[in-house]
Amino acid sequence: MNVISKIVAIIVFVGVCGFAHAQKSVKLAHIDSQALIQSMPESDSAQVKLQKLQQELEQELEGLQVELNRKYDEFQKNSANWTELVKNSRQQEIITMQQRTQQFQESAYETLQQENAKLLQPIREKALKTIETIAKEQGITYVLEAQVLLFKAADSQDLLPLVKQRLGITK
Repeated sequence: MNVISKIVAIIVFVGVCGFAHAQKSVKLAHIDSQALIQSMPESDSAQVKLQKLQQELEQELEGLQVELNRKYDEFQKNSANWTELVKNSRQQEIITMQQRTQQFQESAYETLQQENAKLLQPIREKALKTIETIAKEQGITYVLEAQVLLFKAADSQDLLPLVKQRLGITK
């Protein structure tokens, strides 16, 4: 029994020493990745493309809404003079157009989201690759997102200036 106690004590001691050593070798840093991405020149061109697409989609939606309003106004003005068959036909036409307008609006939103993801993906990858490279060079074990930190000490290393410098960003 005495031998088993010594073995357990040695295992615990080695484990504690290993844990303490591991604690000393962990180096943390933080970065505001959103600020980094927004400061990258590629982000500006992506934003211009998204705005252009958004304007096109908004113009199309506006055209659909103008047409819908025109048909509704026509229905309001003339429905008293129409037969039930014509009234029902025009009503169904308005309902169908409302549904089409709603579907277009939903599709436009999805298209914008997909295009945003497509345009930002290479920018994010470039940013993450640079962050990873600098973290390795600096011997950093973990890089945390600055926007979600609850606390960071004054001596916490901010990688944003180093990454921006590496990417040639001056703003």
